[in-house]
Amino acid sequence: MPGPGIALLWAASFAVGIWWQWRSPQTAAPWNKRIFNFYFHFFAPVVVLFAYTVVPADATTLAGLAAVIAASWIVLGLGLGYARAAARDRGEQGALALGCGFTNTVTLGYPVVNAVFGPAGLALQVLFAQFMYLIPIVSVSTTIAAHYGNGTRPRNWKSILRQVVNVPLVFAGIAVAIRAAGFDIEPYVTAPTDWVVFLMGPIGFLELGLALPLDRISHDVADLWRGAVPILMRLAVAPGILFAIHLVSGIDIPGVYYLSIAMPAAFHTLILARVYGLPGPMMRLIVVMSTAIMVSAIVVGLAFFD
Repeated sequence: MPGPGIALLWAASFAVGIWWQWRSPQTAAPWNKRIFNFYFHFFAPVVVLFAYTVVPADATTLAGLAAVIAASWIVLGLGLGYARAAARDRGEQGALALGCGFTNTVTLGYPVVNAVFGPAGLALQVLFAQFMYLIPIVSVSTTIAAHYGNGTRPRNWKSILRQVVNVPLVFAGIAVAIRAAGFDIEPYVTAPTDWVVFLMGPIGFLELGLALPLDRISHDVADLWRGAVPILMRLAVAPGILFAIHLVSGIDIPGVYYLSIAMPAAFHTLILARVYGLPGPMMRLIVVMSTAIMVSAIVVGLAFFD
């Protein structure tokens, strides 16, 4: 589907989510959770199986991933420092940190990378999504949201284990075991993966519409300036840091990773903000503005190079 067609489908899905939340707010939240669980437990494992089946298992791949991990932690550290210096209160500190540190690896990352780089790029994108912080992204983001919000961090080994060991990670292990045993399942997972990646975009934007705070927009100039830094951090500073690591270390970093780390703020940060009592309007500002900028760039790029 051409770039403008994809954008139209995403916009329609987002509009359906907004309309649903406006007409029936009492059902929007539980259905958003159900959709996320379906997405996470059924769609994500298909893509993970494909990625771990086709991705090259060599030193170059591992070195590129190590550069991504280093860049991600540097960006998160900068984001935490900025949030501490600029935020007006503890809750806003959490929202700014989440906006700086967590990129949209799946909803936009999977379909965009697949469109630009093809299946080989998608395989690397799945690695990026799984190991951007070495440990699962949701474990890091949830800990930050709980620390700055009104929730509590996991206190026992069972709750920590539930965050770290997730379904996609389990399927990654299954794929590695199948590959090590000498079985080739690529012919069986390629076609389903194409459909799953295509559907991830509209489903993700439906989730965004269901999760987006619908209270009145009222930002002053200071809000806009505070929110602009996380957007700049995601779209420009993060890929710049990754490139600097390439210059210093000489590691050959695939182009996929530059695009992936430059993706806008993650949609799931809106859900975390709602769950942990972080300021929804600031989180909404960062997510919506960074997404609008990147989607516009994607549409223009896909239309130009199509």
